Amino acid sequence: MKKFMLRVMPVVFVATLVLCNYVYADGIPAVTNFAQKIADTVITVVQILAVAAVVIAGVRYMFAGADKKAEIKDSMIALVIGGILVFAASSVIKIITDVGSQL
Repeated sequence: MKKFMLRVMPVVFVATLVLCNYVYADGIPAVTNFAQKIADTVITVVQILAVAAVVIAGVRYMFAGADKKAEIKDSMIALVIGGILVFAASSVIKIITDVGSQL
């Protein structure tokens, strides 16, 4: 389940942002504001989940025995990389939308 979520969540995140950008590209103000609120909410929720996952993994690491620490460390590496991708993706998407709005 964890590997499934690590593979699916970035795809859902990017697809939601792309669809929101596609929707508010038409220029209808009410739809634009609604789509922007959805995009901002999705970004915030995913960022909070990424930070919470790293914190929970850190707490598990502190209380784990010696045999479980290697397994938790491997999962923490994936979580940290995922968190970096989430924060970087939101920044890149904001830059792309800013450049696109200036055209």
